[in-house]
Amino acid sequence: MPTLPLQDTAGSGSTRAVPADSAAALVKTSRAKQARGDFLGAIADLYKALRLYEAAKDQDGMAEVYNAIGTIHHYDQNFNLARSFYERSLKIREQQDKQEEIAILYGNIGSLLEEMGHPDSALAFHRNNLRIRLAAGTNEWLAICYANLGACFGKLGQRDSALHYLKHSLALVRGSGGPRLTGDVLAMLGHTEVEMRAFPDGIAHCREGLLLARRTGSLPVTEKCLDCLYRAYSGQARTAQALAALEQLVAVRDSMFGKERAKGLLKVELDYANERKHLADSLAVLEQERKARYAYLQGLAKERDQKRLVLFVSLVVCGLAVGLWSRLRHIQRSRNLLRQEMERSEALLLNILPGPIADELKNHGRVKAREVEGVSILFTDFHEFTKLSERMSAQDLVEGIDVCYRAFDGIAMRYGLEKIKTIGDAYMCAGGLPVPQAGSVRNTVLAALEMQDWLNARIKERERTGQPVFRMRAGIHTGPVVAGIVGQAKFQYDVWGDTVNIAARFVSAGEVGEVNVSETTSLLLLREPDLEFVPRGKIMTKGKGEMEMFFARRVAPRKADGGGERLSARVS
Repeated sequence: MPTLPLQDTAGSGSTRAVPADSAAALVKTSRAKQARGDFLGAIADLYKALRLYEAAKDQDGMAEVYNAIGTIHHYDQNFNLARSFYERSLKIREQQDKQEEIAILYGNIGSLLEEMGHPDSALAFHRNNLRIRLAAGTNEWLAICYANLGACFGKLGQRDSALHYLKHSLALVRGSGGPRLTGDVLAMLGHTEVEMRAFPDGIAHCREGLLLARRTGSLPVTEKCLDCLYRAYSGQARTAQALAALEQLVAVRDSMFGKERAKGLLKVELDYANERKHLADSLAVLEQERKARYAYLQGLAKERDQKRLVLFVSLVVCGLAVGLWSRLRHIQRSRNLLRQEMERSEALLLNILPGPIADELKNHGRVKAREVEGVSILFTDFHEFTKLSERMSAQDLVEGIDVCYRAFDGIAMRYGLEKIKTIGDAYMCAGGLPVPQAGSVRNTVLAALEMQDWLNARIKERERTGQPVFRMRAGIHTGPVVAGIVGQAKFQYDVWGDTVNIAARFVSAGEVGEVNVSETTSLLLLREPDLEFVPRGKIMTKGKGEMEMFFARRVAPRKADGGGERLSARVS
């Protein structure tokens, strides 16, 4: 579910001495360009304004521009860079004790943490934002706070709370908000309703938001609404409408996040950094020249004879030689660092994408989506995770999840599974990707059982010391999926299709400590002697009706007649 529109300090009512009218005009035009999705033009204007503010040492203007640059990197999903600019702005605002601007930055950092996959941490920032806004009593900002809180609760799985805050936000923006903000809140509400499989309501709200976004020329809001409609039509199996929405979505994302625009953003950043470096280098050179001239004149005053003068000139020549040698060493070190970074980037790409997919991406610049048969989707989630998170500190909670996910990664790798992604406390991987593999169904079930075994051992260890424990459910379904990469920025290998939706239902309908599998998966493993599948009967699932479910378990070796050993398997 997308976060609320990023907020800048425009219209906050702050006043200050501006170094030139052109600086304020540049900030104003950048906001208009950003709203249209012209991030390159917006960030170019902001850096021009920043140079003026820095020259005048205008802290207020610098804080405003830092925040605005952060929002552009945020939209561009350069999360670490965005956070660094937000924190620069927040540091200045805290020194100034400007509560309204501090509240804006709390909202932006909270939205950033949501998209980085840390909704628990984001919730603290949004609540601090709300506290300041309630004291001020501005409806438009209250609507933004409520919408961000709704987004957080949605990502935490508390969808009733999410709908409550989002509908409250929509009521406020319909009364006092502009069409762009109204469209953004409609998109967020629609996403939440689609996640709850309330497809008609989700489609209605996203269509209304799309009309407002196109009327205002807001590409970011247009992108959110089209993504919502694509998910809704896919969930209703309305293939034609889903394909049309997806084609429009890809076109908008290409416009917003295309390679050429990304190169332009990078060039603006590098130009600014080089300008600052050249300025510092020039000042250093002038200082060095001043010191050298003073030393030279002092030497002439003390020593007038030719011998000392020749010696001094010789020393200068030696210094230049040493400087040239140091420069050559610096160039060599820079080349070595560049080579190391290239090797690190290659390793990172292979860590994010499967090998064949990474090769296709490097060779062709894009990856075609493919339908793959016989893929086993494995979902896990932690039981009562939200309640547990309320009793643990954010640091302990994240460290605990990290330990579990690292163990799951190792298990998935041993069984040849492809990790797809993690969403909060949910872990998703698949067997039989990116190409079908013999034994992938069996390996997926064995991997899930080993994950439960590992977690049970950890539970026993932590219970002995009185520490909180994670208990897990797991669900598996096998079938066809569509796998690939959508868009041209922030590549992520992902899968879509009804098989994924059914697997998600199976983990929700499972039980703690068990591996809940579909009838399709169990039938594919009938002849496996070391596995058994205990029938649970037909169980009602959201959006799919009643479905046959089985608990997968290992069969322990046992003695057969005649002294030999025999392994048995059954599906009851």
